[in-house]
Amino acid sequence: MADVHLEIERSFTPPSGAVLPDLTALKKVVRAEPAGEERLDATYYDTPGAALRRAGVTLRRRTGGHDAGWHLKLPVARGGREELHLALGDDHDPVPVALLDLVAGWARGVAVAPVARIRTRRTLTRLVAADGTVLAELADDLVEGHATDSGAQPTYWREWELELVDGSPKLLDRAEALFAEHGIERSAVQRKIEIVLGAREPVAALPEPRRKGPAGAVLHVYLAEQVRRIERFDLAVRRAEPGGVHGMRKACRRLRSALAAYRPLLQRELTDPVRDELGSLARSLGGARDVEVVLDRLQAQLAEQPEELVVGPVHQQLEERRRRAEGDDARTVAEVLGSERYHALRDLLDALVASPPWSERADERARDVLPKLLRREGKRLRTAPDEAEDLHEVRKAAKRLRYAYEVVEPLWPDARRPRRAARRLTEVLGDHQDGVVAREMLLDLAAEATASGQDAFTWGRLHALEEMREPELVDEAVEAWAEVRKHRW
Repeated sequence: MADVHLEIERSFTPPSGAVLPDLTALKKVVRAEPAGEERLDATYYDTPGAALRRAGVTLRRRTGGHDAGWHLKLPVARGGREELHLALGDDHDPVPVALLDLVAGWARGVAVAPVARIRTRRTLTRLVAADGTVLAELADDLVEGHATDSGAQPTYWREWELELVDGSPKLLDRAEALFAEHGIERSAVQRKIEIVLGAREPVAALPEPRRKGPAGAVLHVYLAEQVRRIERFDLAVRRAEPGGVHGMRKACRRLRSALAAYRPLLQRELTDPVRDELGSLARSLGGARDVEVVLDRLQAQLAEQPEELVVGPVHQQLEERRRRAEGDDARTVAEVLGSERYHALRDLLDALVASPPWSERADERARDVLPKLLRREGKRLRTAPDEAEDLHEVRKAAKRLRYAYEVVEPLWPDARRPRRAARRLTEVLGDHQDGVVAREMLLDLAAEATASGQDAFTWGRLHALEEMREPELVDEAVEAWAEVRKHRW
């Protein structure tokens, strides 16, 4: 298991002869205590195409200092990075598989190798509050770095790193102002590896969406956000975080819906294959999660039953089914996210955001094009028969309409009400679908109990309760559907 902590720091570039200012001038800092000196030697790893560096990810093996080991730094919100730390092996130990698995969404089947070596002579100072709390730690670094794949001369520089320990982020702002008074500015580059190898390429700015602007600009912003979501949830899925699979599947559905609803803005021969691959990814990750959703539903129902009506080892039977589902989920995730097909899809999504394959209609004004396309989507659902034979298909159509509204809502706030109505319909129909799957599982659990000589009474009772609930859900769905069909946005 890796040690994990949130790293929030700021780097500054002092001249070679600069002296630390009086750090007790900072609010709440009463002492600046020398904390010793360290000699650090770090080897940095990346793909030949600098996939990790471009994503803001750092993977290194470092000796020396109090935290020697393998470090993986991941960009997170709140202006910091999450650092994972694994212990060192011998002098020639390979990159730990646990860390390689986490960066696989960026490496995509390409091996990582050493790209730079950075040696640092570090002098530490702790910023301490009146009660003894260490608010932050300042590292005065003398650094030597060089690329491992070139004959370039080493780069030398001095750097101050101020990292929060138990202090407030406001401390960093105050320190920056104090340093500026002494002519010391924040470093233009905040990562040592980028000083050695060069800063990562800036991400191209997205066009500003406007009603009078191109319709493609509005869709572009939405597509880029969903691709970023898939990238974020890739890591969450690999770490088995709650909501990871669900989040990735929702991002896939949102992307597919946007590409379908607004397909006249795009060259379909290029985007339809992307839609197909997104659908395949969502389905391949969905089976085990859908089982867990139903298991949670049954567990909640069991908790509501009178004790005398819970007969036999039903809780144990349910937990055994959950363990099997979790095992299936882990195997599926490993296979899917490690596949060449998934890597190819991620490449396609990056290309989709970098250079969308627009049609001529994408240049038309958003206010002239998007409402028409959205009304067409609404018509698809509103003209469906009242007595639909397949409510699951209606649910999928409602989701597509809901996500189509999301695309335009930032510019057309009045899209909020119909979008919420569509969401309500998808939720009710989702509850109905979960009930259908639950009844199938209850029959299976009853058969399993009977085959092992156990009493299946409780499973039969829950099945009956699910059957009784279905007409209510259908009525709710009809009501929600009627609300959706009222809107003529």
